[in-house]
Amino acid sequence: MHLLFFNRSFYPDIEATGQFLTELCEDLISYGHTVTVVAGYSHHVNNKKTRSLIKKEEYKSIKIIRVYGTQFPKNFLFCRLINLTTYFLSAFVGGFFVENKPDVVIAQTDPPVSGLLGICFGKLYNAKFIYSCKDLYPEIGIVTGRLTNPFLNLLLKEINLLSFKLAHKVICLGDDMKRKIVKKGISEEKIEIVYDWANLENLYPINKNSNPFVKSHNLQNSFTVMYSGNIGLTQGLEKIVDVANYFKSNHSIKFLIVGDGANKTNLQKLVKEKELTNIQFLPYQQRNELKYSLGAADIHLITIEKGLGGVMVPSKIYGILACGKPFIAWIDEDSEISVIAKKYNCGITLSPGDISAMIQTIEGCLSNPQKILDMGKNGLEAATKYYERRISTSKFNQIIIKETMMTKEKS
Repeated sequence: MHLLFFNRSFYPDIEATGQFLTELCEDLISYGHTVTVVAGYSHHVNNKKTRSLIKKEEYKSIKIIRVYGTQFPKNFLFCRLINLTTYFLSAFVGGFFVENKPDVVIAQTDPPVSGLLGICFGKLYNAKFIYSCKDLYPEIGIVTGRLTNPFLNLLLKEINLLSFKLAHKVICLGDDMKRKIVKKGISEEKIEIVYDWANLENLYPINKNSNPFVKSHNLQNSFTVMYSGNIGLTQGLEKIVDVANYFKSNHSIKFLIVGDGANKTNLQKLVKEKELTNIQFLPYQQRNELKYSLGAADIHLITIEKGLGGVMVPSKIYGILACGKPFIAWIDEDSEISVIAKKYNCGITLSPGDISAMIQTIEGCLSNPQKILDMGKNGLEAATKYYERRISTSKFNQIIIKETMMTKEKS
């Protein structure tokens, strides 16, 4: 079958949504499909000289229709809206440049109105439309306080509700997200869960003593607490700075914030104001280096603001588990990550933003190193059994096949 994807981020982007979509498409090719992706230009590669409105590329037999979109700084909502709008409009044009008629059109939620592209081109090509939901909108913007315009919120709500209703199948990231979609009036039978995953060929435990990342950043004798991923506006990372401030006189603890995002500059200013030397910022790590950076931590932090459980599922958890590392999560109790932590005894969950509980938990981990090792082993076992790349991509493939087979049987 020919599958057509719409998502702004794709190879060579190092953002999570782009990396997961790249790996999914690679595996779908191996399952016998042909794949076309309408994607934007990478924000992490200098490509200004070669950018055009429409540009055709190919990566590992995946056909890419690269479309233009502005790349203004994400710090301001207005600039972000312009970036997403220009991609959306260019992607609409790009959808007409598909070489062969697709059997299935799959829209993801980057940008959050991509469902309209799925609806439009699903009807144009008489193809099945699958809505692959990575985040829920406008809930993210409302909870974080970023979206305060009632008209914009209503518009996003109606667009996404239409996408859910007109999709032949909805794919989401966990039971918590499924529950929220069902509350919108969407039938449970229409919704499938496909977890994000860890690529165990590239992510696996690394001995700290032989880890080049540990050596290059002088972490050999430190208890390393790491946040790795998007430094955005939904994580409440300012509170990590407060935790680091509490431990500033304990020179055996180091805090690392690895990644990039709209809130990074603000956090760096906050660290400078507090004159903290125990917290360090590092850029996104390349995929082939990720096992070293994730493996350098003694414990990882996962943080999202209260009320975002089920609205988003931080994908970083699967890489953390694959590297045999435990985590402490500031997250809603009924969230997917909370379920994973309790079910497999691989992490500790706390009420979002509870600084005193985080401090006590880190101190407890410091005094009980065996507990950390055991949680890490449990997490690796869970990743191997339930969250390995081929498990998830195979389920995605089965959903596609089942949906198209149902159509053939009806006809």
